[in-house]
Amino acid sequence: MNVQFENHLSARVVEVHFPDGLKVTNKSDLAALKTAWSENLKKWHSPYTCLFDCRVLEVSPELQPDFEKLIAFFKNFFMRSIMGFCAAGHPPAWCPFEVIEGYEAAVAKTGLARGAGLQRDLSDLRSRIQIDNDFNAHVMEISFLADTHLESASDVTTLRSKVQNILKMWHSPYSIIFNCVNLTFSEPAAQEFVRFEKFVKSFFCKNIIGYAPRGEKGTYPFQTFRSRHLAAAELEHSGIQSGSVANCSTRKTPSTRSNE
Repeated sequence: MNVQFENHLSARVVEVHFPDGLKVTNKSDLAALKTAWSENLKKWHSPYTCLFDCRVLEVSPELQPDFEKLIAFFKNFFMRSIMGFCAAGHPPAWCPFEVIEGYEAAVAKTGLARGAGLQRDLSDLRSRIQIDNDFNAHVMEISFLADTHLESASDVTTLRSKVQNILKMWHSPYSIIFNCVNLTFSEPAAQEFVRFEKFVKSFFCKNIIGYAPRGEKGTYPFQTFRSRHLAAAELEHSGIQSGSVANCSTRKTPSTRSNE
């Protein structure tokens, strides 16, 4: 099943997208969706609103009760509400929750300033920034989907804003590794990066390095290596617990809370 999740942690919204559409014709389809959705939920420790892709939603009549049970199941795990979106004039034949025509109209109802899952405007710096978390290796990897020259302090502020959203996923020390294939820095941006580094190091970050520099090594505000495997070899794994596991009082069991 081709399912993609876009997590807006600060706004507490999850977008669930199906680039090839969602067609549920047997119980294995439901199981695949449940597995993928459950995996994404490991990033969440607070209630969220779900924006669900209904552009192509087809559920066999005999499986509609099971699909409703699946939605009810996730409502018991942080999901505050769910709404679907479809193309204008093409609502699904059946859906157990509200469906809004038009992606942007649905995004607006969630409270988001804008969506992010359907398309990326690569002319926009924030959209070019891609962040991948390897919780088991305790590494956050930041790459850029197109040529990016961080020119000003404002550009670094944009980077910081996107990383700050992702930081809500982390509950243990980690390192940041930059893929510099498409990345270069101006001198003012490199100076501003010092403030960014100070910020992330106040939130569990142990080290920042990069690999495959496109520009001169001396223009990057962190140590760079020729290849990713050389950079990865420099990173220390942090702790014995996966960084995706929360370690906070909000995760106490009901029985523990009752004894307090």
